[in-house]
Amino acid sequence: MIETAEAVKNLDEILSVPGIDAVYVGPADLSLSLGCRPRLDQTDPPVVEAIQKILAGCKRHHVVAGLHNNTVAYARKMIDEGFQFVTIASDSRFLAAKASEEVGALRKAGTKTGRLPAY
Repeated sequence: MIETAEAVKNLDEILSVPGIDAVYVGPADLSLSLGCRPRLDQTDPPVVEAIQKILAGCKRHHVVAGLHNNTVAYARKMIDEGFQFVTIASDSRFLAAKASEEVGALRKAGTKTGRLPAY
């Protein structure tokens, strides 16, 4: 995990450790460490710069670079920039989205019959 300003500062030393085949960037924690708002799909210049530095270091050291993302569009952009593996959102986000979809469908069905189910 590369998710602190200190890790970015010591990037070459970290990537030189024998047996390190991949690193994973946690952008929310990295953002906090850099004094920025914690979030995924970062656009804050200090965080974007740090992520680019990590990616460049990984390329130099032939280490796989991974990044956590919030959206497919941002993940695609990061793949195009050279990240070799990405994750999208989180299990809790996917579960909440599906639950919301199902409750919405149930409410819609209830309005068609004129009776709203109890929930």
